[in-house]
Amino acid sequence: MKFSVIMASLLSDYPGSATGKDKKLIRAVESVLKQTYMNFELIVIADGCALTEFVIKHNFDDKRINLIRVERKELWSNVPRNAGIDIAKGKYILYCDIDDKWGENHLRIIDDQMDNTENWLYYNDMRWNGKEFIERQIDITLYGHCGTSNICHAARLGLKWEKPGYGHDFLFIKQLRKFEGKKIETPEYFVCHEI
Repeated sequence: MKFSVIMASLLSDYPGSATGKDKKLIRAVESVLKQTYMNFELIVIADGCALTEFVIKHNFDDKRINLIRVERKELWSNVPRNAGIDIAKGKYILYCDIDDKWGENHLRIIDDQMDNTENWLYYNDMRWNGKEFIERQIDITLYGHCGTSNICHAARLGLKWEKPGYGHDFLFIKQLRKFEGKKIETPEYFVCHEI
């Protein structure tokens, strides 16, 4: 298998949480399943939340979805993504947050630009400006500028998400930067926090 897509999902309420998270989860999962490149698995991790399991089981019947549940210990936990890494079968690992979506060629664009020896790749994203999506040039060296879903890394690196808390994605990218990586042309990754 080429790609393992890890999607951590916490649908229960918490301070500052978005509304309509169940609909956003459905949108995110649908966008992954509609890929034109088919050599992937989707691992959805229910982060201590039975509602995530309910939404997946009642909206999807696709053998590429592997649904697991972990017990949430704290907000912004590293446990869900690490649980996904532990069972991933893909040569490369990507992440899709539930409030984002992919265009149908996202994985194909990534696959076309890799030579299968890379340690990791990163790419820009498309941000909603209130009227349309515009491309944002990311900088992996800046805190808060590059997120979890802007990266694809080789499973063979054996990396784990180290610390819980806000900014955990920057800390993970800092680990990746110890290895040679490359920026590729922008795949179809849409940040949809506001819509």
